[in-house]
This record gives sequence, C-alpha cells and structure tokens, in this order.
Amino acid sequence: MLDLKIPLISLGVFIGIGLIVWWFRHIMYFYLFTGIGFLDFGTRVLVHYYPKIRQFLRLCLQLLLGSFLLFWLGLVIGVNFQFPEIFFDAYEGVVTGALIQLVVARLILPFFLGNAFCSRACWTGFFFEMTNTKKQDKSKNVPRSKIIAWTYLISLVCISLFVAFLWNPAADIETRKWWIIGENLFIISVGFILTFFVGSRAYCRILCPFITISGLISPLSLFKITPINTDNCTNCKKCDDNCPMLIDVNTYVINKKRINDNTCILCERCISSCKHNVLKLSAKTKNN
Repeated sequence: MLDLKIPLISLGVFIGIGLIVWWFRHIMYFYLFTGIGFLDFGTRVLVHYYPKIRQFLRLCLQLLLGSFLLFWLGLVIGVNFQFPEIFFDAYEGVVTGALIQLVVARLILPFFLGNAFCSRACWTGFFFEMTNTKKQDKSKNVPRSKIIAWTYLISLVCISLFVAFLWNPAADIETRKWWIIGENLFIISVGFILTFFVGSRAYCRILCPFITISGLISPLSLFKITPINTDNCTNCKKCDDNCPMLIDVNTYVINKKRINDNTCILCERCISSCKHNVLKLSAKTKNN
C-alpha cells in the first residue's frame, strides 16, 4: 500500500514556505517552492512503485533542481546561493537567494527532512557523488571535526565581510555572476582534491558551512533512516560501503537506532544497497 505521509508532508512544507516567501518577497518564490514540492512528491511516489531505480530517480531530481538553481537562477539571472553571498547582501542591505536558502534549506527543512537538500538539490553535491568511486575506502575515512567545520565557517564569514567592505560583488550583476562561477569552481576543486586524501564527498562531510548549520537541527528531524527489520540483517555492511558520508549505518542497525548522524543527507543509498529491506525512511514513533 502506498504510504503518502512523507510525500504529502514534504509537499505541504514546500507550499507553506512558498506562501510565506511570496508574502515577504515575490510570487515567483511561490511557484519555485511549489514546483520543487511537486517534483519531490512525484519522485517519492515513483520510488514506491519502482524501488530498484530509487537512486536514478533521486539523482535525476538533484540534477534537474541543481541545474535550474545554478544555471538559470545563478548564471542567467544572477542569484548567488553560496554562503558568502549572505554577507555580501547584508552589506548592501538586500535579501536574495543565499539567505532564503539558508532559512529554508538549513533552518526549516531540517526539522522535517534533515540535510535532504544536499542529496536532492545541491549541484556541487551531485558533482561529488558522480565523481566518487562506487566502493568507499574506509582507510581514508576522516570524520567531521566540529573544530575544523566551525573554523572554516567563521573564516568564510570574516573573509566575506572583508571582501564586501573592499569590493562587494553583490553591488554589480556582472561581477556577481563571475563571483558565482569562481565560488563554485573553488568548492568543486577543493572537494575533488580532498576526496583523494580523506574519502568520499570530503567537502560536504568536513567543510560545508551549510551542513554545519543544518547539522545543528537535523538530529531533531521528523523523518530519518530507520531500521525496521533488524532480524533480517546479515551484517554484510553494504549500507556502510554505499554511504557517501561514510556513516557507520551498520552500528545503528545492530543497536536498532535511527540514523542520527548530523551529516546524514538522506540520500537513501543505504536503503537501496540492502537486499533484505532492513532500512526505511520513516517518521519518529514511540518505538524508535
């Protein structure tokens, strides 16, 4: 039987966000967030009927949304979604995509779907997933350090304020577009290089300032990956091998606990890799 709980709640959240942002900004945001909501809804319904292509459907959604946000809104219209833009805009006294992404994807959505933005809309995340090797090298596994993550975030804030004071990219549309290209090339280059030294999706796991922020809220998320048929687990650890964030999923299964790692991006690769249907994305209940 098709369980519409997650798709409907996700759709409702996006429509609600669209209405709120429309009230404060412009009706185009209502169309944007409602459209994202329906795309996510459709993808989740299709996954129910075609679970074997779960990852294909998710990556298609991520490619579609990521491309739209980067190429159309970013490079054509000039909306910068990267973290430093928050401070460039603040210096100019305006509100654009960066702050809206922070509020929506990193402060509101995590209460419902954790860091799901990273696995369904982030274009740099899509690049890192496509360039990772299929099997994770556990010898490279370097866990996320709060000290490193917060040091990087604070450094970005300081550098952004300094740049805004000297030569604010937000003040000119053409300059802003070149800055968008430069920021994304920097993130992709750093992340690609780091992957060779510290393992899968290194920039996201270790440095990403957005995950640093949303990771404070994601442990409170309503929906999480949950062990449901733990007696079927054969301890093959394919869930661990396929997790791009290098989370020890198997230990959560053994302890019959929901995946509560604050770097979990709800990509559901652990679900797809398990042939015994041990894992499921579900809401919190009295039993988990």
